[in-house]
Amino acid sequence: MNARGVAVARTGWGAVVLAVSRVAEPRAVAAVLRVLAVRHFVQAAVTLGWPDSVVARWAWLADGTHSVSMACLAATSKQWRRAAVVNAVVAAAWASAARTTGT
Repeated sequence: MNARGVAVARTGWGAVVLAVSRVAEPRAVAAVLRVLAVRHFVQAAVTLGWPDSVVARWAWLADGTHSVSMACLAATSKQWRRAAVVNAVVAAAWASAARTTGT
């Protein structure tokens, strides 16, 4: 998949995360999901608008950092372990896709 394809897929994923945020409980979780959705939208917009920019080329680091932070949460919180592991895997997949395409 090319950079445009990853950005379009990321926009779709952001929409899914935003939709889930509308029914998520507690409210703090919903807020975090909304922030994550916005991050995906911004990352996709930068990649689509300026695909050769430094920001677009290195944006995969945001996904990698998110993956590592979720792995740390999974290791330290029994309550959030399942969600954190899923998030870590999904973020690692995004990082890999973005890194592979150079976005």
